[in-house]
Amino acid sequence: MRASSSRSGAVLLAAVLAACQSTPELHEYKGAIHVHSLYSHDSEGTYEEILAAAKRVGLDFVIMTDHPPSGDPGLSLREGWRGIHDGVLFIQGAEHSDQILALGIDEPLSAKSRQGKIDEIHAQGGLAFIAHGEEVESWDFEGFDGMEIFNTHVALKLLGEEPGFWVRALSLAAQDPDALWDLFAEPQEVLLDRWRLLNEERPVVGIGGNDAHQNTYGLDPYWRSLGFVNTWVRAPELTQEAILDALREGRSRVSVGVDRRLGWPSLPSDPAAPARP
Repeated sequence: MRASSSRSGAVLLAAVLAACQSTPELHEYKGAIHVHSLYSHDSEGTYEEILAAAKRVGLDFVIMTDHPPSGDPGLSLREGWRGIHDGVLFIQGAEHSDQILALGIDEPLSAKSRQGKIDEIHAQGGLAFIAHGEEVESWDFEGFDGMEIFNTHVALKLLGEEPGFWVRALSLAAQDPDALWDLFAEPQEVLLDRWRLLNEERPVVGIGGNDAHQNTYGLDPYWRSLGFVNTWVRAPELTQEAILDALREGRSRVSVGVDRRLGWPSLPSDPAAPARP
């Protein structure tokens, strides 16, 4: 009996060791999602400028989401950077006017409905996220991978409705840009409330939306917009496949603010109140 127990213990130990050896070590990578370049109608930024900004703020990856160019919706996907460039991984995607972010696609989408686009994105092996969720009137679609739980332009839109904001903003921009940007680092309850509600039905991954354009009166240089909101993922390696897998599975977190005073995991442990680090 004793010999049999010893053999069972040895088999169990060998199985545990084999499982440990087969599980890859996860590393945390810092990224920016929802970035526009000169291929979008509302930006003139170059890839060289985006790369320089990404390196300045210590990004590991950038997911591009240009608006499909008029007349040639696949242009940005064909000509935009992919793979590692001077240590920074570039992944291609697109932002559509019906609040769909297509991440990790190779071909332009032809579907007209949100549901059709979500299905088409998945057929290409990409991820479908909802951008600007505050603009979505009906959530009668399914199967999307997640949504933005913070978007820099949403912050600007909300604050811009306050009387006298733009006068104050221009003054702060000249005197203390960090203070100006930190004004934006408030929880966007309109997005968080929807995220919590969706997670009552099924896991819906939350990401940070940089919505970087470098086009707002000099207030949003790439290095600021790329460093202000970050989505951090835990992946075995810095490749497109590994980063997208991590986002798909919610192995990630979001941080917001010049002093990183706000943060959320990608999946709320308590749907009633996202945890803060």
